[in-house]
Amino acid sequence: MDRDIRFLTIFTPCENIHLIKDIGMIPYVLYKEFNYNSTVASYNNGEYPYLQTDVKGLKQVFIKKVFKSEFLNSLNFILFNFRKFDILQVYHFSLKHVLLLYAFKILNFRNKKARVFLKMDVNDSIKDWKFTFIKRKIYKFLLEKIDLLSLESKKLNDFALNNNIFGNKIKYIPNGFYDYGIRKDIKYANKENLIITVGRIGSFEKNNEVLLEGFKEFSKLNDKWKLEIIGPIEESFIAYINSFMKNNPSLKDKVSFTGAISDRKALDDKYKKAKIFVLTSISEGFPLVFLEAIKSGCIIVSTDLNTAHDVTDDGRLGSIFPIGDHVELSKILNEKACDEQKLSEDCLSIQNFAYENFYWKNICHNIITLMHCKTN
Repeated sequence: MDRDIRFLTIFTPCENIHLIKDIGMIPYVLYKEFNYNSTVASYNNGEYPYLQTDVKGLKQVFIKKVFKSEFLNSLNFILFNFRKFDILQVYHFSLKHVLLLYAFKILNFRNKKARVFLKMDVNDSIKDWKFTFIKRKIYKFLLEKIDLLSLESKKLNDFALNNNIFGNKIKYIPNGFYDYGIRKDIKYANKENLIITVGRIGSFEKNNEVLLEGFKEFSKLNDKWKLEIIGPIEESFIAYINSFMKNNPSLKDKVSFTGAISDRKALDDKYKKAKIFVLTSISEGFPLVFLEAIKSGCIIVSTDLNTAHDVTDDGRLGSIFPIGDHVELSKILNEKACDEQKLSEDCLSIQNFAYENFYWKNICHNIITLMHCKTN
């Protein structure tokens, strides 16, 4: 394929410059693997170092802040630049984003290659969506021009189809990971008796108290295992940590808080050493930490999140427990730790499953197919 296809991803407001390594992955892989002419458009919020590392080769243009409205600024950008691009992709479902895609498609009506793609990136909130008769008619009209509308979870995709949310427009497209074409299998022999979690520690959604209480019970029967809690710590959570460690002095050498790890290699090393990855969240979209864990051969133990079923193959390669249930978590951890043979066997199986189902190159090929774009 040549560079005739010009792909644009708009993400605003991108206040967090680090998001470009995640949000920019679809256009980057389309550029790297399928030779697309890919560009990302965002506000100019400073330096974007990942453009020179993780997504090197991806073009970037800036959206001018002419108006106070994010929507109007993005629409203004499209009005002046639509001829430069064939495909427009945006993240998150909203009427404004649907209107942006509709405007791009209408303006590009002479362009036979013109396509638009909305990656919805939603969680269980979709189950509470209510549309008036008029609003449903408006969406139905606008979505006629949308070429691809995607959800990241099989369960949510099934829910949307069964409840006729936008008819058959919605397709299942998960998030993915990319290894730049160099797969390196992680050997179980190099792993340690280590459990990790990664995220914004102490936030309400992460519910990290459940992990600490669960590990406390687990540790009574498994004193050779350690827990590392990785990520920036919410100030409001520090008092809880201090109280927990004071009341459980036996865990002093078993539980550690590493803080945020910005160095990608150092963080990858944590995943490679860990045998088990735990997520105790109350609610999530598609946490990318799941993908980092399974590509490194970690067993996933997670609360009953939609995407937890996807990354564990409905529990075949991991375990799912009720939200908030630290007792069940401790039981599952004990079962895993006591079955060394299965942990060892599953390590490679998990990595194979990750590459078969969540590798960005394969996912992007599916995106191209669903958008009816020409491929060689």
